[in-house]
Amino acid sequence: MTIPKDYSYQESPSAFVNHVGKIYHKRSTAADGGEEVWTALEIQDHHVNTWGFCHGAVMSSLAEMGTAAPAWDPDGPPVVAIEMNMQFIRAPKLGQLLEVCGTVSQRTRSLVFCQARAYADGELVFTASSIQKILKA
Repeated sequence: MTIPKDYSYQESPSAFVNHVGKIYHKRSTAADGGEEVWTALEIQDHHVNTWGFCHGAVMSSLAEMGTAAPAWDPDGPPVVAIEMNMQFIRAPKLGQLLEVCGTVSQRTRSLVFCQARAYADGELVFTASSIQKILKA
């Protein structure tokens, strides 16, 4: 697959993320002026179940990545999810691009509260929210 329009790709330092597949990223500004961090994955053979739909574990992984991405400052300490909620609405199919848009609603000194919406071909696939813990060295 070629890199989707406006996205970039850089191999992750995480072996797990690279095992999932090529995860693409982009940043944009929302209508309200806030930052949106987008994460995308092309659904391939190893992501689908017997019926050709994206496996829930893959969507859950993208939900965690999609909520962690806006919480993490590349120049700061790492963040980890300490709570995540997810609502599955439909499942992407083989060959579709799963795009997750993550935003931050609140940031404290030690926690970041995030939301994500996921789409495939413009249709809502899932919503998620998480609390990310900022790890101190």
